[in-house]
Amino acid sequence: MLILQTNANVTHLEDLVRPGGLTRGVRSQRRRAAAAAVVVATLLGGPGTASAFESDVQQDLALWSLAFVNHEFDDHWSVSFQTEVRVKDEVTTLDEVIFKAGGFYRFNDWLELGVGYKYKYKNDGSDENVPWEELYVRHRFSIFGFTHQVRLEQRFIQGISGTIPRLRYLIHTTTPLSSLFYFALSEEFRFNLVDKGTGPVSGFEQNRLYAGFGVYASKYLRVELGYLWRYELERSDPNKSEHVIRVQLLFTTKKGRHPSRGGS
Repeated sequence: MLILQTNANVTHLEDLVRPGGLTRGVRSQRRRAAAAAVVVATLLGGPGTASAFESDVQQDLALWSLAFVNHEFDDHWSVSFQTEVRVKDEVTTLDEVIFKAGGFYRFNDWLELGVGYKYKYKNDGSDENVPWEELYVRHRFSIFGFTHQVRLEQRFIQGISGTIPRLRYLIHTTTPLSSLFYFALSEEFRFNLVDKGTGPVSGFEQNRLYAGFGVYASKYLRVELGYLWRYELERSDPNKSEHVIRVQLLFTTKKGRHPSRGGS
């Protein structure tokens, strides 16, 4: 069950009497109601159905290119490094460059903990420094392998004082199509836990739905190509509906072992 916080701006009497307070509150309620409708529509009918709930949503086509390297020291300890370049505006303008590193401890085949750091360069000047902690729970059902990822981030955003904690939940599954090819599917929700009055909205912020095909190019390399739909709730601008072509190069230094870690 997914619970969305619909915390309107009009919560005090002074907001009702302040000029424009009621208008802002109603607008906030409508935007959050639209966000809830989009999430439900995504789960039931996909991105095309979800976009129909909003008339002022900003559409875009983007390309995200990612390279990931994982190194295992033994059966428990490992590290990973990742870089990603994102191009927006119909794949014409550099949007973001992300660098991410993490350390992980695997208790067994189904439970793993990780901590790390992410730096995000953003073309609009709102760069982010993000320490994070995450939990992985894995299980299998028939031929499907599932990974549940819960991450807590501490977002330090340029131009905004203090930190904005964000909670993320992702479920990811892979299905072998042959000894060489596989299919991947994931769904992710992101929630900001505080409201700074500027920058990212509080509560529900993003939904990401991804589907892709991968190939085991070698015992050390996977190549994955897919489509990602990102819906993002904005504070004052039109909400975003981004259609992303995602290309991933996934390396491992241990032959034949490819960890399932998603998200950036």
